Amino acid sequence: MNESMHGAALVERVIARVSEEGWPTSEAPDADEPVPLPPEVIDRLRLPGGRPLPPSLRRWLAYDGSWFEELGWYEDVREPELVGRPLGATAEELYGGETGDPLVAMFADFERLLPAPCLPLVGGCDSRRLLYLGEPDSTGEYPVLVTDVDDLPFVAVMYPGLDVYLADLAEVIDLDFGTYTSLAEHPEYGPRMREHAEHTALGPDGLEIQDLDWQE
Repeated sequence: MNESMHGAALVERVIARVSEEGWPTSEAPDADEPVPLPPEVIDRLRLPGGRPLPPSLRRWLAYDGSWFEELGWYEDVREPELVGRPLGATAEELYGGETGDPLVAMFADFERLLPAPCLPLVGGCDSRRLLYLGEPDSTGEYPVLVTDVDDLPFVAVMYPGLDVYLADLAEVIDLDFGTYTSLAEHPEYGPRMREHAEHTALGPDGLEIQDLDWQE
């Protein structure tokens, strides 16, 4: 495994890019005035259930904690507390819950399979991204899931962690997404993707809403 392509080392590359050139996408926040979290705050911060932060998140928060405050991960960057929300509620938020779209409401059904809390991320149109705090992979990272309502509600593992998601957003790595689950065959990220596919029971190709009946 090329360690520069994973975890804190990969996020270090993201920070270098963003610090020098800003984000290449308007979906990401302004990087002009990052707000680092003090080391003692990061050391105290835990995921729901008391689990430690993934390496990618620890490194990013040491650079900036304001973006995730904007995304609603916590209410106060000075005293952050990560709670998360169920998948259905997170999807409603990401798709603009005031619409009452019945397809979006169906994402709550996936909680039978994915009961852990989620944290919202940016990206997508008919699709949205979120960090799923179920089981970490062998590097300590949690999967970034994609939801889609283009046809039927669909959920899959899209990135093996916040590290790869941030790197793709910052364009510090070149990823070819033929499908949402293309990284399952990636020579560097495939093993981690397969870990998450098993942990989440979403499989390598993800699941549509009607597939949940087969998971009972």
